[in-house]
Amino acid sequence: MTLFEYLAIAFSLVFSFCGARLVSGLPHALQPERRYWVHLGFVVWQLFVTVFIFWVFWSFREVHWDFVTFALVLSSPGLVYFNACTLVPENPSTVDSWRDYFYEVRRRYFVGVCCWGLALVAISTVALGMPLVHPGRAIQAATLGVGVVGFLSDSHRVQAVLAVVVLLVSALMSVTLGLQPGSFAP
Repeated sequence: MTLFEYLAIAFSLVFSFCGARLVSGLPHALQPERRYWVHLGFVVWQLFVTVFIFWVFWSFREVHWDFVTFALVLSSPGLVYFNACTLVPENPSTVDSWRDYFYEVRRRYFVGVCCWGLALVAISTVALGMPLVHPGRAIQAATLGVGVVGFLSDSHRVQAVLAVVVLLVSALMSVTLGLQPGSFAP
């Protein structure tokens, strides 16, 4: 077993917890009398992010690993898990209105999105040696933009536009950027 394979176990566990949390919340978030499509859009986006990051993780197979690099790279799935836990509480059956719940946790969620975007910048720079001018930086900038706008606005319309944008961009990314594992390797 290589060091990358060994470390991949830790990342896989965090991704698994994240996916399980989000998927376990879907039946509750989909109930018609409680559903809020904007919240549901962000839950679906977090599911996409979880799968996409795991897919892109192959880019790290040639990284020179030490504890600091491991901890830095692990911060990305950790922050995605934080966001998943923010969107879907431990007991989602207790949520009466996903709209009310979303606006209750909205700021915490978007702070998590901002932190995740900053972590992506640090990880891609330190671990992958990604230059400052690289197509992947557009995704990082967009993530930060979504986080900042989502944090600052409590407007339903703005939140709805963000939900649609992240879902459309994710669909576009999956078709154009993410078809091959290791897409972000130097």
